[in-house]
Amino acid sequence: MNQQRLKAERLIYQVYDILDPSGRNTEFWKNEFNNMNDEQFKKYISKSFPFYYQTGAFKEPSMGEIYKALNALNVPLLEPVYLPYKYKDSNGNPMKTKECLVIYLHMKRMKQLLTKKNGMSIDTKTRDMKTGLLTGVDKNGKESDHEFESLAISGLYNTMKEFSRPRADSMNDKNIMNNTIKTTGIVSLKDLPEDLDDSLSKNLISTYYIGAQLYTSFVNEEYLLPYTYRVKHKKISRID
Repeated sequence: MNQQRLKAERLIYQVYDILDPSGRNTEFWKNEFNNMNDEQFKKYISKSFPFYYQTGAFKEPSMGEIYKALNALNVPLLEPVYLPYKYKDSNGNPMKTKECLVIYLHMKRMKQLLTKKNGMSIDTKTRDMKTGLLTGVDKNGKESDHEFESLAISGLYNTMKEFSRPRADSMNDKNIMNNTIKTTGIVSLKDLPEDLDDSLSKNLISTYYIGAQLYTSFVNEEYLLPYTYRVKHKKISRID
């Protein structure tokens, strides 16, 4: 381990001597490493992007010094970029660009952009049947207000209807949608009845307004509650 550490330190000092001929950066890192034992040194250099260039009172490296430091590390300054998503030939070889400057960002991507999220919902069964909201392990399966804003800006109104009704808390539409998919393998919005009162959250809000002596058209029609409306129009009998 000691020989490996010495070899690693020599490479680090060599690169910093090129980047900063004054030797101040090299001196800084020598002081840092002198206070570390082998185990601490190994743990430190195993981090992502552990080394940085001390600026401030020190001058910034010139492009020529950067180029020489990259050569010392055997890292190309210019390199082609392969673009398999644009084109592949008959042998499966991807298209590549001319040599260009490639910049590697050491910024951590936001959780929403990770290919595999740390938390992922695969079902919508854990639900508060009063508010209609997903809870527990399934709570991150719901759409946010900003996601709906982006759909509205893009004019994807049918997608908004799908996400806010059968994929949300319209339980009757949800059951019909799932059964239709299981039976025929495909479903369309026109296959769903889209009853006005088929929404847990709308029924809850309507109940609160009725309790406050206020009428709304969330689920009510003709100033009647959904049940009374159905009886009046003979959609159901009073016995039902």
